[in-house]
Amino acid sequence: MGCSFSTPRATKPEVPITDLVSYALDKQTNYDGDKRVFINAEDPSQFLTADGTVKLVRQLIAGMQAQGLKKGDSVLLHMANHYLYGALVFAIMGAGGIACGSNPAYQVFELNHVVETAAPRFIITAERTAGLVLQVCEKRGMSADSVFVFGTTHPLRQEKTPQTYVSEVVGGASTQPLTNLLRYGESDWQKLRSKAEMKNTIACYYSTSGTTGLPKLAQLSHYALIAQREVLHNDVPYEVIRLSTLPLFHTLGAIWPLFATVRHGNPVYIMARFNLDALANNIHKYAVSETYLTPPIIHALNASDLPLEEQLATVRYIGTGGAPIDGVAIGKLKAKLNPKATISQIWGMTEFGIATIFRWGEQDTTGSIGRILPGYEMRLVDGEGKEITADNVTGELQIRTAGVMSGYKNKSADGIGEDKWFPTGDVVYKKNGKLYINGRQKELIKVRGWQVAPAEIEAVLLQHPEVADCAVIGTPTADQQTEVPRAYIVRKKRLDSDSDSDSSKGQVTGEEIYDYIRGQLASYKRLDGGVVFVTSIPRTASGKTQRFKLAEMEIKEEKSGI
Repeated sequence: MGCSFSTPRATKPEVPITDLVSYALDKQTNYDGDKRVFINAEDPSQFLTADGTVKLVRQLIAGMQAQGLKKGDSVLLHMANHYLYGALVFAIMGAGGIACGSNPAYQVFELNHVVETAAPRFIITAERTAGLVLQVCEKRGMSADSVFVFGTTHPLRQEKTPQTYVSEVVGGASTQPLTNLLRYGESDWQKLRSKAEMKNTIACYYSTSGTTGLPKLAQLSHYALIAQREVLHNDVPYEVIRLSTLPLFHTLGAIWPLFATVRHGNPVYIMARFNLDALANNIHKYAVSETYLTPPIIHALNASDLPLEEQLATVRYIGTGGAPIDGVAIGKLKAKLNPKATISQIWGMTEFGIATIFRWGEQDTTGSIGRILPGYEMRLVDGEGKEITADNVTGELQIRTAGVMSGYKNKSADGIGEDKWFPTGDVVYKKNGKLYINGRQKELIKVRGWQVAPAEIEAVLLQHPEVADCAVIGTPTADQQTEVPRAYIVRKKRLDSDSDSDSSKGQVTGEEIYDYIRGQLASYKRLDGGVVFVTSIPRTASGKTQRFKLAEMEIKEEKSGI
């Protein structure tokens, strides 16, 4: 290879020829099938054993097929982290379907887009989100009986159907309890026995923020996901007990808790949502040895007055990804851990999985995003597309891997494939075999680990009756620990406005714009960077927003105090 840090193709690990369900549920070590593997961290009396997971998956497969799920149909999981999440994902894939997760914090606009794109045959959701799901179903013409609702106390018992709750929220809509899927006995999952079958069978849709429109759905095949997972496994000299707090509908949150748990007998305690005190307490309570966090969580731990030396004493590995983090912050937390513990940055993309990491035992505090995993080839290219081979020279990072997606749903897959270079948009340099991010070409805003596409917020803003034009960029918070969205707004001119009078009098305010977005989108997409009113949005001749100019503009219009 021309690029010294690419993995030679001859050393690429072989991808096992099997389906993802068999891969995930095939025990690689001799452990008791009664071992608890998926456990509710808030209530450990709620759990699945390894054998219980397999049985539940077989029951759910039979139920989904009896209810009409066909090969290639998708099922949407609109739910928070849950100890049943893995079994549901495996059952969907095992029935021949495609698993798709969505953020339970989504509002109608966001969820409607996911449902429109994924076109799910069924939606599985919790009581508290059932009302919103049914609003979207009504908009999309989906029958209410395609929605399966589970309760929070005993989700696998039909002691009390959630129908009463749903009826109160949306008025008599006839959903089904999740337990209806358990009435049809058991059925084995569909097997895949060739590389071609694996590559041609989509297992999951993962949402990924596009830079030119609303979020897209990356299509990951059985082959791609097994390839991603296979290179991540690493034998370590400690008992692996994981705590899951990152969202399971996101590839970073799912790759370890879902696909390694039964296979390697590594129990995972699952938190429904993040809470700093609960995180530290759960690590201590369950003697957790591995967990995966976003940089804002690490910053919060560093800033807390919690007794971390005691609470995190059992930790041996922390992986952090989703946004950049400096080596100083990593070193500060590392000083509170056992000397044998490792904290590693993780880098990758939804489109091809995790590509760089530091393995247990190699500690880095220089800010590097890690070393390249086997099975990934990478190269840097300059602005003219020429390959960069020297250290300390920045270029766009491109990757080539068996784990790459099959394409975006409803989009052309031209240029995407195992033997093609995938442009990441990240500007990177290499030094001594390590990679360092120096910026990014992409416009995505990284908000506390969440990726936010400006185009999505802009699409909502343009639906406001008093917004003529707009653009959204990311701006750093005062503590420099994350970005937040800032909107630049061109107000619509009112027919009765007087050019000689105050043009802003009686017009929409920054507070109103802020509240409008707050009511439409998830909390991390709020305009916490402020609302700025301008007379025009800078654009190229082709109409592309020149976002870099917005940050440099000398704003003479009013700026809200939000």
